Amino acid sequence: MSEYNDDIEDEDYTASLEEEIEILDEAYRNAYKIATGKMTVRQLLTKADDMIFLPFDPSAPETFTMVVDDIIQYFSDTEEYEKCAELVKIKDQFDDLG
Repeated sequence: MSEYNDDIEDEDYTASLEEEIEILDEAYRNAYKIATGKMTVRQLLTKADDMIFLPFDPSAPETFTMVVDDIIQYFSDTEEYEKCAELVKIKDQFDDLG
């Protein structure tokens, strides 16, 4: 028996994986914009066609501290080190408050 569901075609699986990667990219980029003050959640919502993706709950800002290391790692993996540096500074500010 195959590991994959026989109803799912390889093309569908690839498209789904690509979609998930795009959503994750958008979520991390949105989180970066919010964390650095480049945009607010309201501005993102106004700009969006229907919804926005975030890796944290904007109504509970403390959840940002739970994912900030993941966001930094993401931008490190994409070799966007300036974003990493900005996020590390912000993370340090959160750590100083806590």
